[in-house]
Amino acid sequence: MTVEEDQAQETGESVALICATLRRPTWESPDLDCAVFTGDNASPQSLTSRALDRFGVKLLHPRQALCKFTPQFYFDTSGHTITYSLARIFGCKVTCYTNYTTISLDMVSLVFSSTAQCPIMMLQLLSVRQHSAIKVQSGVVWVGGIQCTSCNGKFLRTRSHIDCLWKIPQRTERVYPPVILHPFRDVVQLLGGPVAGLHSMIDEHFRISVVEHMASGVIPIAHNSAGPKMDIVLDEGGRQTGFLASNKEEYEAILQVIKMPEAERLAIDAAARKRAQRF
Repeated sequence: MTVEEDQAQETGESVALICATLRRPTWESPDLDCAVFTGDNASPQSLTSRALDRFGVKLLHPRQALCKFTPQFYFDTSGHTITYSLARIFGCKVTCYTNYTTISLDMVSLVFSSTAQCPIMMLQLLSVRQHSAIKVQSGVVWVGGIQCTSCNGKFLRTRSHIDCLWKIPQRTERVYPPVILHPFRDVVQLLGGPVAGLHSMIDEHFRISVVEHMASGVIPIAHNSAGPKMDIVLDEGGRQTGFLASNKEEYEAILQVIKMPEAERLAIDAAARKRAQRF
């Protein structure tokens, strides 16, 4: 079995997912060979040390390159679908966990909507080239995506991109990532004083800071789009867990939180903490 990750030396959820993926099969089958393929500059020794120190997973045989180690199962967390076709050529069964698709519906719609906004011939020619490029890239993404025997999409927004661009809805599942708040005591200490936290990034698939706010009893006021809207800041047990905003007036909800009676604020806190446990 192999796991492919573009930024394996990072300490975020993809690394946690890699180690969670490797932990159980290596426990159940100690003789199972596992490899981590990475596109960054991390050395095999660095990956081995980090996996052991942070997650308690011992990588016995760190190697690089698909041609040197051809696995039966190829598990990808990078989202680079061109590697799926290569893995299939080598005879691997491909499955993936996708944070972000390399081509998104937002990118496609932005390029194709630019035609009407190009009055100059040169800009129109550039737009035609952009159209051609996005079509080719979308085709490459589709060819790679259909190689998956199963696909795990991160949150509803990511899954909607996968369903539209890869066109394998029957093989796609939505999976919440294994969020790890590092180091949790420092996060709680840092967020122990505030009563509200702001998040303003548009169309972000997932934002761990919003979950950290909720887990620490800080009422989130997040942008009304993508992950916060579709997955995170949702009612829990019929109770409000935070606020969603998309303009100046709606972001003034922070004043509402500050002036809110303590009992009402604590009720939102409790619901938000419970909601955060889902992640």
